[in-house]
Amino acid sequence: MGWQHSREYYRVAYPTDLRPRLDVQSHFFDVIDVSEKGMRFALGKTADAPRLGDEVAGLIRFRRGEEVEVRGMVIRLDGREVAVRLEDGIPLRVIMEEQRFLLERHRYLGL
Repeated sequence: MGWQHSREYYRVAYPTDLRPRLDVQSHFFDVIDVSEKGMRFALGKTADAPRLGDEVAGLIRFRRGEEVEVRGMVIRLDGREVAVRLEDGIPLRVIMEEQRFLLERHRYLGL
């Protein structure tokens, strides 16, 4: 019996204090999680919610200092969280470096 994995791409979920920021035309949002072809971000209290099918394009600024341009379509809204399927996605190298960063950070903090 093989291992069942329902996701096509590896996902990195961020603790609140280590979340990257998404810059969309100088509006900034906390990124909740990322994969090569998707991301989820929090709208915050004042931002207007996009509609399903709307395009989102911006720049993710990771805590390690790296920046990646992303572009995609809103596929799900859940309260103040927005899920986006990315056309111009995040390289696997970046996803893996983010995972290492989070593991090292937790090890340093003794978590």
